[in-house]
Amino acid sequence: MPTRRCLPALALVFVVLQPWSCKKSPVASTSPAPPGISATFNPASAGTDAAVSFIIAVSANSKEIRSFGGEVAFDARMFVFQGVAKGSLTGSWALVDANESSPGTVRLGGSAGGSAAVAVNSSGTLIEIRFKVSGGDYGNGQQSRVCLAQLTDDLTQFASGEACAGFTLRK
Repeated sequence: MPTRRCLPALALVFVVLQPWSCKKSPVASTSPAPPGISATFNPASAGTDAAVSFIIAVSANSKEIRSFGGEVAFDARMFVFQGVAKGSLTGSWALVDANESSPGTVRLGGSAGGSAAVAVNSSGTLIEIRFKVSGGDYGNGQQSRVCLAQLTDDLTQFASGEACAGFTLRK
């Protein structure tokens, strides 16, 4: 028959064997983001005669990027092509350029030349395509979708095959 002296001993065993902290610390996800190519407008809305940029970015690329190419389709009544600028990942590259091949179509490309390639698993911008908003005879609120497609060279690693962004005219 147990005596009352055993209860404090059993309580001590329970306290010693009990885990001190039942809470688990949250574990941050370490899985990498899926490879992606994206496009954004800066700004996403503007008025007639404003300068806007269509920016192409990559994230979590699975292979180095030493060269790239593609085609941007845009509404020639909404935008006038002005030129390009190198992106944050291609600032030291030998060539990043684009030409309007026909109204509403810009062919773009880039090559690292002797400069460093975009490293695997990078995130940043490749190219900035600059437009002037013409607006044509469109009214306030007219929306336009611009897309980069027909990816070539090292951009073929991106499964989506295109990157699009929307723009809204403000008058």
